[in-house]
Order: sequence, then structure tokens, then C-alpha cells
Amino acid sequence: MILRRYYGLVLLLIFLLIITPNVNADSSKSQKYKSNYKWFVSVYGGLFADETLIDIFTFQATYSDDNYVIVGALAREIYRYKQWLSLELEGQIGRTFDDKADNWEFVGLVMTRWHQFPWDKYIDTSFAFGSGLSYFNKASQIELEEDEDAQKLLGYLTFELTSGLPQYPRWNLIFRIHHRSGAYGLIGDGESGSNYLCTGLKFAF
Repeated sequence: MILRRYYGLVLLLIFLLIITPNVNADSSKSQKYKSNYKWFVSVYGGLFADETLIDIFTFQATYSDDNYVIVGALAREIYRYKQWLSLELEGQIGRTFDDKADNWEFVGLVMTRWHQFPWDKYIDTSFAFGSGLSYFNKASQIELEEDEDAQKLLGYLTFELTSGLPQYPRWNLIFRIHHRSGAYGLIGDGESGSNYLCTGLKFAF
């Protein structure tokens, strides 16, 4: 059951292992140049997804035009292993909007980023996974509909795909899943949570 639930991540790891030896020298030079930038500012927004993370990954989720989030984030690279992997610390301030009430959200997380893809010479790409904590200034009305004991503090997960032109290494288009939950009971006893599928821009400096 566990492998079936996370089969997408397993396939991604296998794919990365297969394509790693085929990354060309031009791509490595581009990534080496980009590694000079250690700070990142992101602005993104997205719609609320009524279903689970698995439904988002399998393109089966539906989205609400009335419920959405807007986020500003500041990140700092704290470690890099050659041109392959890096670690980042990120802080976010977000605002969720729905048809009943609005919330401020504050997030702190650690992200792991994979930098090398075989097409980087044409479209520079990275994939990141992050986890941390998310705090709402008040209980979310959307989450209260799922669980009357919905909490302001929950676990946070994100999956981010970036893409940009190699000749403009400071700028990237980002696609991100913005997820809050109790992390299977690790944080609180409730079953509340929320998912947003987002897109935005990232600037490196």
C-alpha cells in the first residue's frame, strides 16, 4: 500500500538515476553559473484543490475559483553538492481567500532541490521537495468543514518545479503544490488540511 501510494515519487527517483550520466557539459556550466546566486524571492498564487495530493499528481483534482492563496517567499541556499543537489531555507507569508473568511499564513520550511535534467541546455529545470510548519492567524473555514477541531498550526509540504531560459538565469517560472495537514497525526490529532495548486515567478540574486 505504501509503495502504491508513492509510486510517482519512486518513478521520479528512478528516472533521475537514469538520466544523470547523460547531462551534457553545457548544462553543467549553466548550473555552475547559477550557483553564484544564493537568495531567491518567489511570488505565486493558486486555486484550492478539493481532493488529496495523490489526486493532484494524477490530474484528477477539481479546483475552486472562489478559494485561492497568494504567497510571497524568501529563500536562502545553505548547502550545495556539486551541480546536483542543494538545500534551502525558506520563509513565506501568504494570504488565503475563500467565500467565508480570509486568513494570514506564515510558513517556515527546508527544501531539497535537484538541479540537473538532460534538456537544461534549452529549458533550465529544477525540482524541489520541502517540509516545515504552517501557521494560520485563525482556524481556516475550509479546514473546519473537514474537521471541527481544525488547528491553526499544521505541517507543511511543497513540491516545486521551476523552468527558465538559460540565458536569463535569474528568472524562473514556478509550479508549486502548497499543502497543509496534520502529517498523519504528527502535528495535532485532527484530520484537517488544504491543498493549493500554484504558479508564479522566482527571482535569484
